[in-house]
Amino acid sequence: MQFLIFMSVLVITVFVVVLFSKLLNDSYSEKAEQQKIDGIVSQCQWLAGQVVGVDFLIDDSSNSISNQTNELAAGLHGRIIVVKSNYKIVKDTMTDYQDKFYISDELLNVMKGNKKRIVSEVGSNVEIMIPIMNKGNRKKKVLGSVIATIPKSDIVAVSNEMKQQRNILVVAFIICGMSAGALLSYWLTKDYRKIQKDLDFISSGHEDEMISVVGCTEVKNMVTAMNEILAKAQVLENSRQEFVSNVSHELKTPMTSMKVLADSLLQQGETVPAELYREFMNDIVAEIDRENVIISDLLSLVKLDKKAAKLEISSVNINELLEMIMKRLKPIAGQRNIELILESFRPVTAEIDEVKLTLALSNLIENAIKYNQDDGWVRVSLNADHKYFYVKVADSGVGIPEDCQGQVFERFYRVDKARSRETGGTGLGLAITKNAVLVHNGEIKLYSKEGEGTTFTVRIPLKYQA
Repeated sequence: MQFLIFMSVLVITVFVVVLFSKLLNDSYSEKAEQQKIDGIVSQCQWLAGQVVGVDFLIDDSSNSISNQTNELAAGLHGRIIVVKSNYKIVKDTMTDYQDKFYISDELLNVMKGNKKRIVSEVGSNVEIMIPIMNKGNRKKKVLGSVIATIPKSDIVAVSNEMKQQRNILVVAFIICGMSAGALLSYWLTKDYRKIQKDLDFISSGHEDEMISVVGCTEVKNMVTAMNEILAKAQVLENSRQEFVSNVSHELKTPMTSMKVLADSLLQQGETVPAELYREFMNDIVAEIDRENVIISDLLSLVKLDKKAAKLEISSVNINELLEMIMKRLKPIAGQRNIELILESFRPVTAEIDEVKLTLALSNLIENAIKYNQDDGWVRVSLNADHKYFYVKVADSGVGIPEDCQGQVFERFYRVDKARSRETGGTGLGLAITKNAVLVHNGEIKLYSKEGEGTTFTVRIPLKYQA
């Protein structure tokens, strides 16, 4: 990421600098060359004024126009020719055509007054022609022409100098861009490097550590979410460890009891009274049933894993399904005089896996009975709309503490461990229920207040979609 940020900043800097420098160079190079030509034209116009002032007597010893013309040509590193209106050359700084006649198409245009100046390229030189106009008269008249021939290299020298300066600036800006990219990439990724360092530390075996909250709001939110995941993973790991310990104890206790009972029967030999033999055998059967409950819950949870679950979907009458569950659990409720109430607001038929959903709803209703007050009540209601059906299981029981409500659906978690053992709970019932609801693409919610009862609400689609 640091490298990508660095390269992105560098590429953007190079692109912007090169584009800007090219546009700047194209614009100012042309302008600089034009300014150079304008300067030469101004000098030639000054010379034209001086020539008119001496009536073209340039070589007359009474004035210094000839020397000034030579100095101007030398300053321009070129050649100056002064031509009268009769096309006779009265001054040539190179003396090649002194007192000779010169005519060309460009000179004709100047002499006729068609052009105020003509700039043309002649080989490696630039030729500039301007008219020599009379002074003082209202009617302007062309008296001659000044022709300046300057090396083209002198004209473009300004552009070349600007190009060199531009190249220096381009290099300077690119170096600045590289420095800015390096600093920016380092600064933007420092928080991620810190997070990566913490994650490496955690992955090396320190699972109980948390990631330091650093950086901007988005990074802080990400770190907070990761810490929540780590905290949940730690809670789950603690619950699993506790569950392993509890299950080991739960499984070992029945085995120990059965061994003691069996040893007692063996020690008494053939003299065991039939009543005592029957009593011991009933106790052994009860311990076997207790182990079977624990093992069955574990197997149910494995089968309801959402990724591996295979559903047998069929159209089921939910009203009849709830009536069957309530009928089966009524004897358990009757032992503590708990009233079971079923409210069906409308007939509901849905596409579900009957076995798995029966297990989920049975767990909810059975928990409502187990963790209820004597002479209490359990109310089960069924309703539906055009898309979902809803099952609500409310009770008048002990309720669930607020700090435990976020964990009751976790595997192996039990709110009251002592009471769970008394009622035969393994801490897997609600985890099984939640998984069964999730594999049906549904959801389950919990509302509870300690000492005032608990309400579970299940929402499941009427039509199953894989």
